[in-house]
Amino acid sequence: MDETRQNRFYLLVLLMLAGPFFLNDFANIFVKGWQLWLSIDYLFTKLLPGMVIIFLLLRRRLELVDFGLLPQTVPTLLVGFVVASSIAIFIDQNAYTMIADFPGYRPIGGIPVITNTFWQWFDLTIGLLLVGLFEELVFRGYMFTVISRYTRNPCVIVGISAVVFGLIHWSLGLHAVLITTLIGAVFMMAYLWTRSLPAIMLAHFLVNFIDFAGVVPKSLFRLI
Repeated sequence: MDETRQNRFYLLVLLMLAGPFFLNDFANIFVKGWQLWLSIDYLFTKLLPGMVIIFLLLRRRLELVDFGLLPQTVPTLLVGFVVASSIAIFIDQNAYTMIADFPGYRPIGGIPVITNTFWQWFDLTIGLLLVGLFEELVFRGYMFTVISRYTRNPCVIVGISAVVFGLIHWSLGLHAVLITTLIGAVFMMAYLWTRSLPAIMLAHFLVNFIDFAGVVPKSLFRLI
């Protein structure tokens, strides 16, 4: 396969992996029942990307390294996790206050409240772990593989991947897009520094768990 065809193949795979995340936000707008919303969410952002990745790996069209899954030392993993999660949590818990007066569009959708205790905690644990897993595989690991075929400039890699990651949160309003873009930039910089995607996956989970679970007081992280 020549380089042009390879590039087209990598871009097509990126579209197949990232596309469902963009489409999934329509459920935030049009679906009110949590059961249907949960089914759509798990289909579009977990099952579909997982099936595509497994298929490509089994067919040997791509390798684990293409998704950022490289052998890591424990110190690298721990340092990457602590640094990435600390910065991302600070941003997530403080940046909304900092940009409160920034003009933009309000949220046009939201996540329905899950009223069943079992499914609520299933989504807050297993669900958020899967969010961290697949979003990092797609928007950090594989995104790096695709962009680096065109440029090795770290600023370009961080910028493009961060903007794409922010835009998958489009239904939650411009402020959410801006903040998730910034967090995406932090995660990609951490990945470029450590090459430790599992560390970033765990950091991603922790950021979401603190934000959604209500178990850890958010006031601990709010300095602004």
